[in-house]
Amino acid sequence: MTYAESLPENIRKRGRIYAYGSTLFGCISEVLLDNSAVIIIYFTMLDGGDMLTMMGTSFIGIAGALLYLPSSMIIVRTGLKPMVLYSCLAGSAGFLLMALSPLIGMTAAKYAALGGCLIYCISRVTFGATWFPLLDAFLRPEDRAGFFSKMRLIYSSFNGVMLFCIGLLMLHNPSIVILQVVIAIAGIAYMGRYLCIARFPENKRDVVDIPDIKKGFGIALRNGPLTSYAVYNGLFTIAYSTLTPLSYLYMNQYVKLNPGTVQIISSAGIGGLIAGYFCYGRLFANTKLKYMELAAHLIFMMTAFTLFLVDGSTCGFAWIAGTVVFFQSVGYSIYMCNNSAELLALARPGNKTMAMAFVLTYSSAGSAISRFGTSLILGTAMLSPVWSCGMRQISSYQTLFLLFGMMLLVLLFLLPTLPSFVPNHDDYYEPKK
Repeated sequence: MTYAESLPENIRKRGRIYAYGSTLFGCISEVLLDNSAVIIIYFTMLDGGDMLTMMGTSFIGIAGALLYLPSSMIIVRTGLKPMVLYSCLAGSAGFLLMALSPLIGMTAAKYAALGGCLIYCISRVTFGATWFPLLDAFLRPEDRAGFFSKMRLIYSSFNGVMLFCIGLLMLHNPSIVILQVVIAIAGIAYMGRYLCIARFPENKRDVVDIPDIKKGFGIALRNGPLTSYAVYNGLFTIAYSTLTPLSYLYMNQYVKLNPGTVQIISSAGIGGLIAGYFCYGRLFANTKLKYMELAAHLIFMMTAFTLFLVDGSTCGFAWIAGTVVFFQSVGYSIYMCNNSAELLALARPGNKTMAMAFVLTYSSAGSAISRFGTSLILGTAMLSPVWSCGMRQISSYQTLFLLFGMMLLVLLFLLPTLPSFVPNHDDYYEPKK
């Protein structure tokens, strides 16, 4: 019997409610950086250019690749909840630094904002290493799918309304002050995450993790299904993680859509998250995981090719772009639910924190390579700004969409190696439902 199963239902329910509250306080900043055009537009207003703008979005991957494994060792010494406190303080400070950066002068503002973004991204990694072990104290195996679906549906709905309203404010050439206020509110709200997590029930019975990082890493590395999933996850992240920020940069810098229009299109992405999480918990509950992983892969591949094929001269471009962003977010929501299920299923008992750090290191490295590499390609003009294909003019942004689409097409051949496709391994661990 797991510790969560030994708790009365009212304690488990209270833990889930506080977990929902934690995500509502923390998701504002996460969505602004990951799934919104706000940070992209803010950096362009600070004259950050394509390179610095994409570099800011790459920090979360770089920090994750370097810090997830060391964080698991630090957590053993500090404890889960103290690490959450330090992470929330740092994350809040990072966002406030971004918001206040124009006060030091526009010349240095973009670098100060970039520094604030880096601080926040480091804090997200150290927080992320605590999240699943904290949830495991009150989530039974049979509660996981419904919890993750409902949790993400709640915060996606909240952010969808918020970002749509921000888009309306930005329709008429918004001043930078509006974005500063939005970013500052997100930074202050981030501390609410700790206030909720401090009230989580604690697992005082089981040993949460193996203190020896070398031993824990060895257990994770010898876990064949976990390793195969981690490798695929890293390669898949290289191919998909840049699509959303690059889409917003393409619309804002090349197609020259109004910033408010770009932000409203990004709120369509939040609608995609809501649709994906809603369907995952209700319509796809009995669908095999391998089919859901295939669905996410195909969605990203088709949206990449679509962005390559359309440009500003295409009739109804804004509507097409909104549809693409919507389906990108549907694919992302499916992928995130799949990823949560795989992480909790493949981790060895007693080695969950290290297993999470192991897989997240691969995916973070993939994100860092993809986004930082894209920033260098755009910043150094490595690709021709425009080239001809028959009667069409293809921009460097569209060339990148084609490249990522081709990578996703090739990676389809790795799907049969995933544990969900071949689950009958002797060393495959999956909790009974």
